[in-house]
Amino acid sequence: MTKLIKKISAPLISLILLLNMSSAGMAETTVSAEVGFIFNTLLFLICGFLVMFMAAGFAMLESGMVTSKSVSVICAKNIGLFSIARIMFWLFGYNLAYGIPEGGYIGKFIPWSDSSAIDTGYSDGSDWYFQMVFCATTVSIVSGAMAERIKLWPFFLFAAILSGILYPIVMGWQWGVGWLAEIG
Repeated sequence: MTKLIKKISAPLISLILLLNMSSAGMAETTVSAEVGFIFNTLLFLICGFLVMFMAAGFAMLESGMVTSKSVSVICAKNIGLFSIARIMFWLFGYNLAYGIPEGGYIGKFIPWSDSSAIDTGYSDGSDWYFQMVFCATTVSIVSGAMAERIKLWPFFLFAAILSGILYPIVMGWQWGVGWLAEIG
């Protein structure tokens, strides 16, 4: 009986102390809009940088899958696709995805411009960067599937179409309050 009491008493006392301390440790939970804006923007940027490093990983993965004579073309293709995706997402992509009227199908074909307001909770520039690196990652995944199967310039044309038109339109259907977001 005493062994049972010894076994139960330590966890029971720990639980009681833990429950008592949780109410005493409540801190201020309200955060100013400026602090939220700064940390949300920082989170978008840090996550965007991590995704950007994924592009280097995909380039190394593709370089390992091809013959040694094709490695330079694969690396040039990955650098080029990232550059093309960045330009096309700035020109058309972001506004195609987020310029959709509620329940609509397609946004506007205009270049992105920063219109950040503190009430949005984050910088539009950091959101643009975050979405752009995911767009480039999508093109990079397709690049790996077509390694040594397509010439460089036709692939760059495909990268421009995918990153500037196809990916942003489909992205906007769900994340840009398009028709897919409307149906749940």
